[in-house]
Amino acid sequence: MAIKTISIKGTDSRDVAGQAKEALKGFEAKLLLFFASSFYDDTNPAAELAAAFPGSSIIGSTSHSEYCNSDYTDHSVSIMAMDKDSVEDSCIQVVEGIDKAVELQNVAKSMEAHFGGSDEIFNHFDKYVGIVLFESGAKAEEIFMDRLGTATDILFVGGSSSAAENNISRVYANGKSYANAAVLAVLKTVKGYDVLKTQSACVMSERKLAVTKSDLHSRILFEFDGRPCGEVYAEVLGVPAAEIQNYFVSNPLGIVADGEIFVRTFNQIQDGGITLHCGIPEGSEINVLKIGDIVSDTKQALDDKITYQPAGVINFNCLYRTLEMLNKELTADYCALWGRYPSIGFSTGGEAYLGHINETSTVLIIK
Repeated sequence: MAIKTISIKGTDSRDVAGQAKEALKGFEAKLLLFFASSFYDDTNPAAELAAAFPGSSIIGSTSHSEYCNSDYTDHSVSIMAMDKDSVEDSCIQVVEGIDKAVELQNVAKSMEAHFGGSDEIFNHFDKYVGIVLFESGAKAEEIFMDRLGTATDILFVGGSSSAAENNISRVYANGKSYANAAVLAVLKTVKGYDVLKTQSACVMSERKLAVTKSDLHSRILFEFDGRPCGEVYAEVLGVPAAEIQNYFVSNPLGIVADGEIFVRTFNQIQDGGITLHCGIPEGSEINVLKIGDIVSDTKQALDDKITYQPAGVINFNCLYRTLEMLNKELTADYCALWGRYPSIGFSTGGEAYLGHINETSTVLIIK
């Protein structure tokens, strides 16, 4: 067996690690990926899992809620264990202080060198893929992903940490807990991989809006077409400006490139503008979107992409999508789609795929 997926609820991290060790007895994991409710951070799940699995590389993130196979849970830990039949090798790096400008060229070169250099990766590009986990409190994903894409041709997908009611946000690597950091892991897969992005959104209005004033670092948008962005957004929706906050989730913004949509969602009105969960630079053109049927759209996307039996599937699913499904009582139907494969996932604070996006499900499929 190449991949095993388990979901655990424990009294603390040591209990979780003990249960995981028992559940994975006899399974020689090269890499463990886990998503743990932030409830467990006080007892350091990374350290306890590292002690329980000393021969494994381990990465993870805090989460608001977790997915495992056909189940949706909270206050739990979802774990994917990968052995040598699925992941031949991996290289993990932690980049700290990501709220400042970070240099990633040397990080990328070091990771590539671990596998024999860029030529090896170029010649076997279908085998190498990266996972990136961001500590979301740093609010640094946009610039980081841009610099990472410049530093390496390896495709990185992943998500940003989220938190349960205690609001603790962390990422983990090999026994340590980090804030204001990104965890990078390059995987050399045995049979290859696929990546799927589905956002259950479509263009509501063909009217293109030019971003003429924004603060990318603070993720605040001020103007479309030289006018207050809230005023223009209300105009497109055909609703009173005083009511626009009711539409932020159902009608997010989208950057449309070659027919593909990259979603950006308004958060709240603030400082004469509107904050976003993902920043948009000045000069961008956006469309106003509308959200569709998450379950049916996800089923179609999965059925189109996964036409084989995968070894394992990792779902970086936006917290907004989770909340929408909870509100409409759709989680059982949604999770049934993922129960067809060994899978784990969590409700993210944003997703990583060629940049930083949200209200999206970004999926890594290990063949």
